[in-house]
Amino acid sequence: MKKGYFVAAVAGAFLLGYFIGCSDEYAPAAEGAQRYVYEVSEANLSGAGGDVNVPVMHVGQLGSGGANMAQVTAYGSGYGNTDRWRMLVKVELAEGTVHLDPNEYPSYYYRVVVVW
Repeated sequence: MKKGYFVAAVAGAFLLGYFIGCSDEYAPAAEGAQRYVYEVSEANLSGAGGDVNVPVMHVGQLGSGGANMAQVTAYGSGYGNTDRWRMLVKVELAEGTVHLDPNEYPSYYYRVVVVW
């Protein structure tokens, strides 16, 4: 009988936590999210010193939360003739600009994806 109460208590606690308390905070800004893709060639990226102009991107100030900051991911195509893109790690963000390191993964083309 004690085993039945224990199982019922554990199952009840799981269901209570699942439906009431154990969830991420709802982000209403994600409903209207837009995706922007900027593609630049190797020559244009090198000529611009590694900077990609992304006018739609906003970078929040330090300590103001992250609610108004865009999500940015950058990819490089490499020199192969395949449809494989590698995510770049050395990416720096500034207001309206994404700085990529062309030496991290030398590529013919680079893509910057901004979700705003």
